Amino acid sequence: MNPDVASRILPLRPGLFDVVVFDEASQIPVEHALPALYRAKRVVVSGDEKQMPPTSFFASRLESDEDELFDADEVDDAVTESARVEIEDRWNRREVKDCEDLLTLARTCLPASMLEVHYRSNFRELINFSNAAYYGGNLYVPVQKPESVVNATRPVTVRQVNGIYKAQTNRAEAEAVVEVLADIWKAPDNKRPSVGVVTFNRKQADLITECIERRAEDDQAFKRILSTEEQRRQDNEDMSFFVKNVENVQGDERDVMIFSTTFGRDDSGSFRRVFGVLGQRGGERRLNVAVTRARDKVILLTSMPVGEISDMKATGRKPVIARDYLQAYMDYASSLSEGNLVGARAIADRCRLDVRRSTSESARVDDGFVRSVGEFLASLGVRAEQTGDGLFGLDFAIENPGLGGYAIGIECDSPAHGLLNRARAREVWRPKVLRRSMPVVHRVSSQGWYQDRSAEKQLLEDAVRSALAGTVHS
Repeated sequence: MNPDVASRILPLRPGLFDVVVFDEASQIPVEHALPALYRAKRVVVSGDEKQMPPTSFFASRLESDEDELFDADEVDDAVTESARVEIEDRWNRREVKDCEDLLTLARTCLPASMLEVHYRSNFRELINFSNAAYYGGNLYVPVQKPESVVNATRPVTVRQVNGIYKAQTNRAEAEAVVEVLADIWKAPDNKRPSVGVVTFNRKQADLITECIERRAEDDQAFKRILSTEEQRRQDNEDMSFFVKNVENVQGDERDVMIFSTTFGRDDSGSFRRVFGVLGQRGGERRLNVAVTRARDKVILLTSMPVGEISDMKATGRKPVIARDYLQAYMDYASSLSEGNLVGARAIADRCRLDVRRSTSESARVDDGFVRSVGEFLASLGVRAEQTGDGLFGLDFAIENPGLGGYAIGIECDSPAHGLLNRARAREVWRPKVLRRSMPVVHRVSSQGWYQDRSAEKQLLEDAVRSALAGTVHS
């Protein structure tokens, strides 16, 4: 339940629960969390400081005597101990009250751990920009797809609409959203992806909703699917169709996310670099929320001239202000849409934060064992390539175009990584996660390779042939 409901219906008793977990804590004001904190023996606070703080456009805080500035270190030595305790208590309460959100407060006094594995995206390209620009490359992404599959699927697609931005709306983009929806909803019921629509302001969301309703009035098939999708549940989870502005989409995820970026040239052809909440301080956090909601695909419908959003692209510098991040992402998305994977990676790398991974990695050295296995695979007539990162990286992966991805991954001895120190993580969790995108993972033993190479080669060849033939799926 949310904090408000918890405070209304649960008994007001300290320690009512052994553990209370706060999710999306960056959106919870401290004063809203206090009633639930009171009921907890232990608390777990989960959130992302790179995502949105609590919305405060219409919020105000009551002024009190505690807002008076004073320094506890300047308290007269002659004051009584009870007076000193009272002053320090007022100071501490003021610090808590002035915290932006529960996550900010928790980071000051609780031990912290980073969740380093990103599961949502079924294509790395959906998270690579945010991973570089916001998380310093600290996220590990298990899913692995050959470049040929990425280029064929285009997980990020940009459509230049060139609509007119007028009265804070863009009608051409709104109508384009409806057409994209109608095209997606032509798929059979059992293959229809879940869909969400995100706009960069509230008025555009209202206009898109109006256009969708008008289409439903004229198209009964569209109306039937709209009604079904608005009630959609998947694995007992709400996956219903929605139209939201960027302020309200945190916490949501859908298979396909359609964006109407809204802003563009006006009737006179002028493009004003004003982007609502996305152009304000903290707008980059809202952008991060918006572009990481999709599991399979992002469709960007835009009227913005990318080169005019900011001067970051022209100068080649790293992003600094909110509109820099917006320009960088639009440039990244355009490169992916054109099939320029190398260019997209270069854009993400240019935006990369200088942050080291919190977990030590040991890169696979180019030793004789790995080279020998690679030479044997080449002799079988198969093309093998290295994939992944330090945690989910494989020495070799072999593509099977008929399967639409990799057929088998090959690792030379067990992987080495700080998160894999425990056998369960190394031998159970990692293979299970990898098999979401890699049907077979085969391990070549260095001991077997040197003591009985012919037998180890035969095991490897059998695994490769079976995987390419599609006979092994576990």
